[in-house]
Amino acid sequence: MINYYSLGSKGEEVKKIQRLLTNLGYSLNIDGVYGEKTKNVVTRYQTDNNLLTDGVAGPKTYEKLLLKNGYNEAEAYINSRDFFSKTKYFIYVNLPKFTVSIFSGRNKEWQLIKQYPATIGKKQTPTVTGSFTVKAKGEGYAKPKEGFKVKWYTQFYRGYLFHSILFNFDGTIFDGRLKMALSDGCIRLNELDAKYIYDFVPYGSLVVIENT
Repeated sequence: MINYYSLGSKGEEVKKIQRLLTNLGYSLNIDGVYGEKTKNVVTRYQTDNNLLTDGVAGPKTYEKLLLKNGYNEAEAYINSRDFFSKTKYFIYVNLPKFTVSIFSGRNKEWQLIKQYPATIGKKQTPTVTGSFTVKAKGEGYAKPKEGFKVKWYTQFYRGYLFHSILFNFDGTIFDGRLKMALSDGCIRLNELDAKYIYDFVPYGSLVVIENT
């Protein structure tokens, strides 16, 4: 979900926006009310940062505020939007960047704890996009006809999984390529990265996959 904060908005998120602006030297009361003064300061901030000058703190303005306040790129993007998980963990997959990011915390307060390179689905069998949750897990499975096995899988939707790169049956690497579109839709990771998700990201955790 994407929220837009504008004239008349109230609450803790408005306070956070006001606080982020005052941290950057703008004069503003932190009262949680998006009044004319807050709108004018937001407009000035937008002008100063080559953003659309509409006086509305939408996701782009919010994201830029977070970046200017020291958040890293991944955290700024995630915390400028709404992502609710049933656990304290959240997995975000950016398909064009071939990255899997793991966050800890809660909505609007997510902290990046891990970021991994990944291989995603090829054009003929793309990785699904949308919002999912962590479901079944397993130590691995084999595909005898194809001649390989994978380790440490975590299911997030039907036959779509996070799992390791591909291994020969003797344990040597069959295909260790990452940051490419090669799979049948699953998301491949280095073995230890796949095992981290298997070990530490609990059932029910939010998984969001975007193609933007």
